[in-house]
Amino acid sequence: MARESLPWGLPFSASAPMTRSVDDLLRELQAFAPTGDGADNVHRLNELLEDFAALPGCERVVPALLALMERHPQADFGTPGPLVHVLEGQPGYPEQLAASLERQPTELSAWMANRLLNSRLPRDQRGAWLRRLTAVASHPRAAAGVRDSAIRFLDFQGSRQGS
Repeated sequence: MARESLPWGLPFSASAPMTRSVDDLLRELQAFAPTGDGADNVHRLNELLEDFAALPGCERVVPALLALMERHPQADFGTPGPLVHVLEGQPGYPEQLAASLERQPTELSAWMANRLLNSRLPRDQRGAWLRRLTAVASHPRAAAGVRDSAIRFLDFQGSRQGS
């Protein structure tokens, strides 16, 4: 979408309404290659995910967002960053996050699990998320840094509960 600035510096859209589809966004996410610069990744993802919620069928993008994280398990996508903001806005994302943690734990997915644990959860759900983080701490596909993060999150959660 072309952007121009108003005299006082605020951007406005100079083009017609968005014509991008969910399929276009899915292709763009599949092709997304993070750089070593987290700020650049966040900027590019913000642009890519702009107007995301207005797309009909946007819930179809959740698996692609998690797949992006899984393909690049140690990439800096921001915390919380655009991926987390979009994911947390989708119904049912915790179940898809849990499946992602089983497939390929990442720094960001472990962080999101800890974020869920920081919220008010029923006891059974809290126990399930603690078990998921425990599994990440020894997951064979998790990088050492991801396993270490899971251990730190578990230690933190234990200190919160006085256990």
